[in-house]
This record gives sequence, structure tokens and C-alpha cells, in this order.
Amino acid sequence: MDNSSPPDYKALFFRAEEERQREAELRKQAEERQRQAEEHQRQAEQERDKGREQTRQTTFAELIRFCHVYFSPLRAESPSRSTTGKIPAPTGKRCPLQLLHWSNCVAEQQKVYLSVCTYLAPSEQSAARLFSPRLELERLGRRFSKRAISSKQDLESYERFAVEDYIHDIIEELCKIPAAREEFHLGHRIRFDNHANALDAVDADQS
Repeated sequence: MDNSSPPDYKALFFRAEEERQREAELRKQAEERQRQAEEHQRQAEQERDKGREQTRQTTFAELIRFCHVYFSPLRAESPSRSTTGKIPAPTGKRCPLQLLHWSNCVAEQQKVYLSVCTYLAPSEQSAARLFSPRLELERLGRRFSKRAISSKQDLESYERFAVEDYIHDIIEELCKIPAAREEFHLGHRIRFDNHANALDAVDADQS
């Protein structure tokens, strides 16, 4: 005679249910760890891409766009906190005696811009990266935005470092392209000089 008791199916069911829930929780934790790892990898890749984007050379179109974004927020100090003085007469210098309205200025500027694009940016995909990185432009823009322009020296600094230097870079690249040199009547290089000694030297050479 078999005196063994029948199986406790209720206890077996609860043990099986606990095991199932434990396995489900382990799978959930593993999936969460996998999700976090993938998210960390995605963020790391984004940071690397962002770093590469900010430090790589810019295209012509990117240079124009970033210069507009970072250099446009220009502030002028109130007159009471700015330097004062008279504008000296342009003695011995060439200066216009009459200013006329340039009615087709916008159209001419657009024509020149589109022509430059054909040389430096035929398409955004094939445009060469020839100009200063975005990070450099952003840092310079922050530096200029920290203080309002309150003197002639402030304005000269802005004109040189935020405008003139990048115009120089653009024209310098155009000088390397024979067709562009011919169209825009350029030489093989360009240099901006605005101090008195340089101007006097040019006048002496031409006299």
C-alpha cells in the first residue's frame, strides 16, 4: 500500500509562478541595462559628432551662416558711456564729395554672391571645407557680445576680427581659382592694410 501523500499542486503552482516572475524581472533588468547602454552609446556618438562638427573646417555656406548667427548680435553702448570726439577732415585723402542712391545694390550683391557660390560651394554636398571652424566663430562671437561697442577702437576691432579676416579668407580662396581671378579681376593673393605707413607707401609708389 502506497502511503505517499499526493503532490501539493497549489504549492507547486506558486513556486512555478514565483520562478516565472523572477525570470521576467531578470529579463526586464537585462533589457533596461541594454537600453541604458545603447542610450549611453548614442549620446557618446552624438557628442563625438558634435565635437567633430564644431572643430572641422567650415564650407563657404556654413561660414556665412555662422558669421551671421554669432556676429550679428552687435550692441552699441549708450552715448553717455561712449567716447566722444570730432571726425578729422580727410586732408590729403581721397573721399567722396557726393553720395548717390545705389538703386540696384541688392541685385548686384546677389549676383556676386551667387557667382562666388559657383566657385566655392557648387553644392552643399560637394563644397570644400576651407574656412575657420564653427567653434572658433562661436568663441569670437561670445567675446564680442560680452561688451557693447563704445569707442572707435572697439569698432575697429570688430571690423577687423569679425569681418575683414573672413572676407580675406574668402577672397584668398577665390584667388586660387583662375576663372574666379579673371571674373573678379583678382591677383594671386590679397592683403588688407589700413595704417598710415602702408597707405603712404602706396601713394609714393604711384607718384
